[in-house]
Amino acid sequence: MPGKIVLNGTWGLTWAEGPGLVNPDHYTAVALRGRKMLEAAVPAPVHKILMNLGLIDDPNVGLNSLKARWVEEQFWIYRRTFTCSEEAGRQNVWLVFDKLEFEAVVWLNGQEVGRHANANRPACFDVTGKLQAGENLLIVKLSTGIHSAADKPGSEYHCHLIDLLTKRPWHRKPQYQGGWDWNARLMNIGILGDVRLEWHAGPCLEQAAVFAMPAPDLRSAKVHARAFIVNRGTAEIEATLRARIRETGQEVSAQVRIAPGESSHELTMTLAEPRLWWPIGHGEQFRYTVDVELDACGETQVMTRKTGVRRVEIDQSPHPEEGQYFIIRINNRPIFCKGGNWVPADLLYSSVTPQRYRDLVRLAVEANFNTLRIWGGGCFADHALCEACDEAGVLIWHDFLFACCKYPGDHPEFAAEVRREVAWAVRDLAHHPCLVVWCGNNEVEWGDWGWGYDSKPRTHPHYALFHHEIPRIAIRENPATAYWISSPFSPDYKEPNDPTIGDQHPWGVSILEPHGADFWKYRRYVDRFPNEGGVIGMSSPATLRQFLSEDQRYLLSPEWDHHDNPFACTAPTPGDLGRAYATVEMWTGRNPEQMDWEDYAYVSALMQAEGLQEYIANYRRRMFSSSSAIFWMYNDSWPVTHGWTIVDYYLRKKLAYHPVRRAFQPVRVVVAEDEDLVRVFGVNDTPAEWSGEVRCGLFKLAGGLESEQRKSVTLAANASTVLAEIEKAKWQQMGTAASGAFAVLSKDGRMVSQHRLFIERFKDLKFVEPKIDLSVKNGVLTLSSKAFAWGVCLDVDGEAPLADNCFDLLPGIPYTLPWPSGLGAPRVVRLGNRDAVKTR
Repeated sequence: MPGKIVLNGTWGLTWAEGPGLVNPDHYTAVALRGRKMLEAAVPAPVHKILMNLGLIDDPNVGLNSLKARWVEEQFWIYRRTFTCSEEAGRQNVWLVFDKLEFEAVVWLNGQEVGRHANANRPACFDVTGKLQAGENLLIVKLSTGIHSAADKPGSEYHCHLIDLLTKRPWHRKPQYQGGWDWNARLMNIGILGDVRLEWHAGPCLEQAAVFAMPAPDLRSAKVHARAFIVNRGTAEIEATLRARIRETGQEVSAQVRIAPGESSHELTMTLAEPRLWWPIGHGEQFRYTVDVELDACGETQVMTRKTGVRRVEIDQSPHPEEGQYFIIRINNRPIFCKGGNWVPADLLYSSVTPQRYRDLVRLAVEANFNTLRIWGGGCFADHALCEACDEAGVLIWHDFLFACCKYPGDHPEFAAEVRREVAWAVRDLAHHPCLVVWCGNNEVEWGDWGWGYDSKPRTHPHYALFHHEIPRIAIRENPATAYWISSPFSPDYKEPNDPTIGDQHPWGVSILEPHGADFWKYRRYVDRFPNEGGVIGMSSPATLRQFLSEDQRYLLSPEWDHHDNPFACTAPTPGDLGRAYATVEMWTGRNPEQMDWEDYAYVSALMQAEGLQEYIANYRRRMFSSSSAIFWMYNDSWPVTHGWTIVDYYLRKKLAYHPVRRAFQPVRVVVAEDEDLVRVFGVNDTPAEWSGEVRCGLFKLAGGLESEQRKSVTLAANASTVLAEIEKAKWQQMGTAASGAFAVLSKDGRMVSQHRLFIERFKDLKFVEPKIDLSVKNGVLTLSSKAFAWGVCLDVDGEAPLADNCFDLLPGIPYTLPWPSGLGAPRVVRLGNRDAVKTR
C-alpha cells in the first residue's frame, strides 16, 4: 500500500565554518557525542530559526542584516531521527524535499543518498532499500553556494562588485538574495519546504499538468491532462490512467505501459461551449476541476488541478506608423495590461504566508491592476499567489529566473540543470489560467546588445539557453501559454529596447537622467508594451519609524543609508546627494538638506506619485498603440527609505498608491499636450460603451475656470477616444505659470474621473494658499476650494482605511469620497501648495 511519513517538525541544527576551522563533516557522523544541537523548526529559513532563538535580530530593522552576514558564510547541518515500519522498507521509497536552499548533501543511516543544488525545484532522492525497521537517522548539510563558487569565473559572466563575492550566475536560486538596488544582500539557507518519505508498490505519479486549448472561435476547447510518472523498477508496468472534469462529469481513461525511468502520458477531453476564464473587468473567472488518476499495482494516486479555458496570443501585426503592435489578446479580445512588477515579498522568501499573498493581490486589485509581471531575479510564483490571481482575474507575465548578467550556459552541467528546472516549473504552474506569458529572462538580451556582454570572454554563453532550449521546453510543456524570448526584446534583429516593436523597459527618465527624474519626458514615449519603468520615492513616516532607530531618523544616517536605494543616493557627480534628492530639488526648488526628514518624506513621495501618474496617463491615452502601463515595482522585499513601490514591506499604502489607483480606473480621463493643442482623452477599459458628461477647460491657480466646455460623450468600448481640444494659445495668454488645463468625467451628476495638466514645473507655478472646506454628510466627505489645491493628503502614514488620498481640488469643483463614522473628523495633514513648494 502507498504511504507517507511527514518529516516536518523539530530537527537538530548546528553550524561549522569549514575545513581548517571546524570541518562540517564532523557533524554528519552517525554517532555524535557531546554535541547539543539547536532546536530548529522545519520548514523554516535558518535566519528565522536563529531569530526565534535570540541569536540574531530582525534583519529588516536598522543595521541588523549586516550583523547577520555570518550566517551565509557557514555550513549548516540538520539532523533528525524517525521510525519506519518494516513494510515501508520493502517498498519503492522516495525522500522528497520541496525546497532546499541551496547546495545540499543528504545522508540516511550513514550512507550518502544524494546531492542537490537548485532551490527553484524540489529534491527527490531514491532511498529504496536504505530504510531500517525502527529508528533511522537523516542528516542534511547545506551551504549558500559561495564556497563552491569561489573558484568559478565571475567577471567573465559580467559579475560586478558584490556579485564577484556571491558569483550568483552559477547559483540556481533566487538571484535577488545576492543584493539588488532595492534589496539588501541576505543569502537564504535552510530546509525551506516540506520534507517527507513516500513509498509505493509500483510507479509514482510525480507531476500532473493540466491546461486547456480553446478553438479559435472559442466554441470548444480541448482539456489536456498530462501525467509524469516515475517507475523505479526494472520492468514495464501496466496501469490505467484516468482524467475527469468534475463540473461536466466527463471522464476518459486509457491503458498505459509505464517503462522503467521517467515517462509522460496524456489524455484529452473536449468541452463544448466552454465557460471562459477572463481577466478582471472582462468577464467571469470560471475554472474547471480536473482529477488525474493513476491506477497501478493495486494503488490509486490522484492529483487535482483547477484550470481555466482562455485563449492567449501576442498580436504583433504591423503598426501603421512604425514597427509592430504588441498586444496581449485573451479570448480574441485585446487587453490593456495595467499593473506593476512583482518581486519576492520578503528577504526570507519562503516565509511569505498564503494570507500575505492574498493581501498583496487584494491591494493590487483595489489599485485597479489587471497584470503582475513576475520579475526574473526572484522565485517561481507560489501556488497561493497564482490561486489569488486566478480567482481575481489578474494576468501574470512570468520571467524565468535569470536577470541582469551573463549565465554559464556553456557549461553542460549548468545547462542540464536549467532544462530540468524549466520543465518542472512549466508543468507545475500549467493549470493556472492567470499565467499567460512565459518570458526567458530579465534584461539579459539587453545586456547582450548594449551592456558590454560581448566585450570580454565569455561572449553570449547563454544564447542557446534563451533562444533555443528554454523556448522549446516551455512551448512543449504548455502550448496554451505564450512565450517571449527576453524582456525587453525586439524581433527582427532590432535593439531590444526599441520603442516601436516588442516590449520595453523605459528607464530613460529615472535611471539614465543624471540630475533627477524628469518624468514629464514620459509624455513623449511611444513604447508598444512598457513592461518596467518607474519613479522612486520615500516610504511613509510610519514605516521609517518602524525600521529606523530613533536616533537614526535623519537624512543619510547610517541606517537610512543602509536601507536606501543606490539609484536614490548616488549621482553622476561624486559627492552629490543623489538622484532622488535631485528630483525633489528639480521639481520643487527645495534643498533636501534644509528639510526635516518627515517633510522630505512627504515631498519625495508626492514626486513619485506625480511621476507614476505621468507614466500611466501617457500610455493609457495611446491605447492600443501602446498596450500596457506596467511600472517598476509593485511590492517591497524589505523596508526601504526610498523605493520604487506603491505598497511597502509592511503593507502600508505609499502616497502614490491612490494616485496610481485613480490612473488605472477602468474609465479615466486624461489631459495631454499635443503640439499647439491640449487634447482630452476618454479611456474606457471595459467591454461596453460608456456614456456620461465631460467638463474641461483651463483653470487659474488662484481660482476660476476659463474656456470651459461641457458636453455629453460616449466612450467606445475598450478604447481611447479624443473627447475635446483646447487651443494652447489661449492657455499661454492666461500665463502657464498661473494656470493649468483640466478635465472631469461625470455620470448622473457624480464625478467619475478628473485630471489636470501643467507645463511649468511645480517650483515655477504661482500657487496660492487654498482655503479648503470639509464637510461630512451621510457617510460622504466633500472637499472644495476656490483656489487650486495640490496633493491633498488625509493620511501621510498609509494606515487609515481611506477610499482615496493624495488628490487635487480643482477650483470650485467639489471632490467627494466615502467617510465612515469610524474614521473620525477629517483633516488635511499635508498639502503640496504648503509643504512641497512656497506659495506666492
